[in-house]
Amino acid sequence: MWQYVVLAIVILSAIGYVAYRTWQTFRAASDPCHGCAGCAIHDQLKAKQKMKGRKKPVCFK
Repeated sequence: MWQYVVLAIVILSAIGYVAYRTWQTFRAASDPCHGCAGCAIHDQLKAKQKMKGRKKPVCFK
């Protein structure tokens, strides 16, 4: 009996994790850095935007 309860908890946790990661993927779809705020690509995009005079950065977190 307890093994079914533990199995149900594990399966529900896995489904919840997959749903959460899918939601994060769709939420960050328009962000070219996918939420990363400290990489070299992020710094290059921000520098390019400053040269073009944009006020809102493409990568934001």
